[in-house]
Amino acid sequence: MSVAALARVAASVGGLALAVTLGVMARSIRPRAPLPVLGHVPSFRLVDEHDAPFTGEAMLGHVSVVDFIFTRCPSACPRLTATMARMQSRLEHDGHDVRFVSISVDPENDTPAVLADYAMKANADLSRWTFATGPADEVSRAVVLGFKVSAAKVARQAEDYDVIHGNWLMLVDRKGDFRGYYQVEGDRDFEALLGDVRRVEREK
Repeated sequence: MSVAALARVAASVGGLALAVTLGVMARSIRPRAPLPVLGHVPSFRLVDEHDAPFTGEAMLGHVSVVDFIFTRCPSACPRLTATMARMQSRLEHDGHDVRFVSISVDPENDTPAVLADYAMKANADLSRWTFATGPADEVSRAVVLGFKVSAAKVARQAEDYDVIHGNWLMLVDRKGDFRGYYQVEGDRDFEALLGDVRRVEREK
């Protein structure tokens, strides 16, 4: 093959490689579709760990991550709380204004004082992380009908009960719209949620 022919082949191959590279780059920088809107924060009137009013309207104006826990829970709830604490740590710098909300699904036991103790053990920054409780019917209305998360009290024996509930973390935007439900089982899930939190933070 002549030198000229080799040059043409090299140019062709080089051009193809460049085109492939540019195509990959274009796909990587193409804006992703916004996260869907799955619902809206309900109107509710609960209290926080200081027994101060906490309402649905208090969640407007900033991005929130919400979970549903109870302090006597032996397994899922400690994992949820640890995930929230880890996210609090990751987002405490760089001007992030993300808030965290943990709503008790066992209000009969989880008084504000009990939640305050639980928050302290979780190293929660209470300027950014709220632990909410309230009358059982109001909690049920907020959690089940409003946030669309299952929660039910199940009798175990005389004067004792357990609580079953959805092990979800929810992402809520500044307008109070639900943008995602997440089950975080490992680092990959955690980073996916963290990435979506940052995406929603960037929205105008």
